[in-house]
Amino acid sequence: MIWEELKIRKNFVEEDFIELRDSVEEIIKIFEKYKDMRKNSKGYIEEMKRFLGEINITLKEKKLTDKELINLVELRRTYFNFHDNSLSEYGVYDKDDLEKTHRVNREITVVIERLKKILYKITEKIDYHIS
Repeated sequence: MIWEELKIRKNFVEEDFIELRDSVEEIIKIFEKYKDMRKNSKGYIEEMKRFLGEINITLKEKKLTDKELINLVELRRTYFNFHDNSLSEYGVYDKDDLEKTHRVNREITVVIERLKKILYKITEKIDYHIS
């Protein structure tokens, strides 16, 4: 199993998932804070909460199946490919306050990039062991 291989090599640690959890919690907080500036933010918030629930289960059980690990790799690709519903394309708009729009979008970009970085770190380890 990939999970066991990662644990044996001590390069897949609980700290990665703690950082992932913290990152997702921050995204949820930011999305909820500015949800009125985007009409379909509810779907993004619900998706992030679902993902957070899965992370918390992983932290509690301290295990993942190979299928779940591979799904994590696919999730990274889905979240960060450049298409209309990806996190990379998430942004808000206030037609009456463009300065606020830019400030909020910079704030959103920072938390999304943090998630991207930790998810990439985790999935690169998975990719290495799958190959």
